[in-house]
Amino acid sequence: MILEQRYGAAQVVMRVTDALLLRAATGQATSPDTFRREMFRTGWMFICERRAVASLVNLINAMLWALEACETPQELQTAVQNVVSQFRHQLNQRVLDTATHSLSLLSNCRHIITHGYSTTVHYALQHALRNGQRLHVTYVTPSNAGESLALRERIAAIGLDVDTIPLTHVSTMISSYDAAIVGADTLDTNGLTNKRGTALLAESALTHSVPFFTFCTSEKFLTNAFYQGPVSPWPFNDAPMLMTSPDLIDRDITPLHEISGVITDRGSLPGPAIEAWLATAQLHPWLSGRGTL
Repeated sequence: MILEQRYGAAQVVMRVTDALLLRAATGQATSPDTFRREMFRTGWMFICERRAVASLVNLINAMLWALEACETPQELQTAVQNVVSQFRHQLNQRVLDTATHSLSLLSNCRHIITHGYSTTVHYALQHALRNGQRLHVTYVTPSNAGESLALRERIAAIGLDVDTIPLTHVSTMISSYDAAIVGADTLDTNGLTNKRGTALLAESALTHSVPFFTFCTSEKFLTNAFYQGPVSPWPFNDAPMLMTSPDLIDRDITPLHEISGVITDRGSLPGPAIEAWLATAQLHPWLSGRGTL
C-alpha cells in the first residue's frame, strides 16, 4: 500500500502534500487542462487507498478549485504551492486548537482508554499534562505489535503512565475507565471511520455507560457530496481506478449515535451541527462524480 497503516491521518496527508508538490514541479503537462488532470490523477491515486479519505478529499478539492482560474505554467505551479502551504498551516493549527478544546473533557478524567494512532490525541494528552492534568492511559493493542509499541513509547515519552490491553479484553474492562477517546480518519453521515477495533470500543463504552469521544479536526469532515460507491466515476477515457473495498482494509465505522461527543478545532459539536457542516461544503465536480472533462 502506498500509505502505510502505521501512520495517523495527519502524517498521511502531509506525505501526500509532498507528492503533489513534486508532481507540480516535475510534470510534463502540455496544457493547463493536462496539468489539472495530472494533479487530479495524483491526488485520486491516494484517495483510492482509503487512508485519511476526508483530509485528502478536502485537500484535492481546494487544489482543483484553485487551478480553475490558472492558465500559465507558473500560475498553475504557484496555485498548488499556495494550497499546500495553507493546508499544512491549517492542519497544524487545527490539531493544536482541538487539543485546547479537549482540556475541558480531559480535566474530568483520571483513567482513559484509547485506540489507533492519532496525532490529535497525542497532542491533547500532552496539552493536558502541561496544564497539570495527570492521566493514566490504556492503549488497546492492535494486531500490529510494532504499532502498539511505537504509540505506547510516544505516550510514555511525554510523561504519562501508560499500559496496554488486548482488544478482546475491552468489553470486560471498559467500565473501569472515565472515558474512551480516539482520533479520526474520516467523519461523515455514515459515522466515524477509524482504526479497526474502534467500533467495538465504542459499542462496549455505550453498553457500560462510559463516554466515548473522537478528537476530529475539521479537515476530516467529509461532505455528503463526495461519491463513495464501489466504483467511483472516472472522468478520463482510460480504465477507472477502483476505490478499495472497506472490508479489505484495517478500518471500521462507528455510527454517530454511539459517539458521546466530537471534539474539533471549533469546540465540541453536537450531532445537528455536524450534519449541517457535512451538507454545506462546495465539492469540485470531478470529486463529486457529477462532472466530466
